[in-house]
Amino acid sequence: MTRSVRSIMCTLKKSIWIIILIGQTQTSFAQYQPDPVRYESQIISFEEQDFADPPPSNAVLLVGSSSIRFWNNSAAELAPLTAINRGFGGSVMNDVIYYFDRIISKYNPRAIVLYEGDNDLAWGLTPSTILSQFDKLIGMIKASLPQTRIYVLSVKPSIARSHLWEKAKIVNDGFSKRSETDDQITHIDVDSYMFKENGEVRGDIFVSDGLHLNLAGYKIWSEVIRSALTVNESPYESLSMGTNFYQTTSKLISDCVQVKLGSNNQNSWFSLSFKLVGSALILNDFHRRNTETQTCSDELKILQDRSDSVISAEFNTDKLYLRGESDKYILSTEFSATRNPLSETNNRFVFDRITVSSTN
Repeated sequence: MTRSVRSIMCTLKKSIWIIILIGQTQTSFAQYQPDPVRYESQIISFEEQDFADPPPSNAVLLVGSSSIRFWNNSAAELAPLTAINRGFGGSVMNDVIYYFDRIISKYNPRAIVLYEGDNDLAWGLTPSTILSQFDKLIGMIKASLPQTRIYVLSVKPSIARSHLWEKAKIVNDGFSKRSETDDQITHIDVDSYMFKENGEVRGDIFVSDGLHLNLAGYKIWSEVIRSALTVNESPYESLSMGTNFYQTTSKLISDCVQVKLGSNNQNSWFSLSFKLVGSALILNDFHRRNTETQTCSDELKILQDRSDSVISAEFNTDKLYLRGESDKYILSTEFSATRNPLSETNNRFVFDRITVSSTN
């Protein structure tokens, strides 16, 4: 083999190795995990804050990236639910895993609201990697906090990261499917309320970077989250959240309802959630309150026949608030099997006679 041929072969081998190294570098960059230690100072700041002013145990813990961190009015928006905001940096799922003992388990929360996946995609992590890390985090929560309820927020759409939305939908679908098979997990669909009717992302809900929410965006964000938490978490609060109608989600939720069943008025206490569909309220979720000593001002009367079939039902509240307004309303709504048989509504009460009047 001549020197020129050997030189050419040597050059080719070097070129091949360079191509391989470039390919490996690109692959590793696409799955690069940022070092969690970059947020050590923020975690220490939380610990110093906790030492100076210890937070309550058994609260609702908000944890995740900057969308949680910048939610400055989270405590007021979720009141009287007791909430602790521990959003940090531009974190990813792996950061929460790394700081699990210092950012989650130490607070012994009764519920966790998690927002991650957004920055993960921006770092180049695949939906399968994100969901795998989510599964790992859920396993850690179940092992350390077996009774804690988990609310995972969908990755929100944004103008700045519109090119990642198709991948975000895969992540959101993964969150949703896991919630369908695990009673401990609830998927809160935030993204559906951030689009225009034509399917475009709303431009009026972001600050100038097109990524983070402005006040209008957080108004949607907080209402969707609060309406999802109210029916599940209010039974564990000593204070009543009252009866609210959430315009964004079209939900009417009463956290304390005295249910009177049958002619002998057997009493139980529940939190009820209704969905406004057209001109009717559909009872779509309920949870028994953990205490029956509290006096509930709202009332649901259910009349049954001898076979325990529901003949009629009536729901009344004199403390209805439209979310975001100061006026208080009285609401009365009725269901009748003769007007609207349960068999026609997938066995759900449809309260089709609604009367609302202002108390002011």
